[in-house]
Amino acid sequence: NTCAVIAGGSTNPKDIPAGNYKFSEFCMEPTSFTVKEDSQFRAGETEFVKTKLMTRLTYTLDDMSGKMSIGSDGKVSFKEEDGIDYAPTTVQLPGGERVPFLFTVRELDAKGTLDSFSGDFTVASYRGSSFLDPKG
Repeated sequence: NTCAVIAGGSTNPKDIPAGNYKFSEFCMEPTSFTVKEDSQFRAGETEFVKTKLMTRLTYTLDDMSGKMSIGSDGKVSFKEEDGIDYAPTTVQLPGGERVPFLFTVRELDAKGTLDSFSGDFTVASYRGSSFLDPKG
């Protein structure tokens, strides 16, 4: 599954006039994943490392809907409401370790400016309580 690309229009978010908007049937397709890797040393810092995607074509979030408001001062508020807003995904770290996680934006409530907005969202458990971890 890949997201459609819209030909035409502007890619500059500042071209969007202030107002309230309803998004429907939109799609999100990540181009890369980074994973926060703990340092091997006790006082070492953690860092984000690039990964290799192991999941095949099922990591897009699709048919989503939400509401966005843009103030005259450029402040943005976006709230995801519904859709296929999670996807079980597995990536591989440079050392070969595979990391399964739930790629999601479920109930995303983001705020900021047109240059950058971010927010909190709900991440459901990737595995149920009956899962037996083969690593122990």
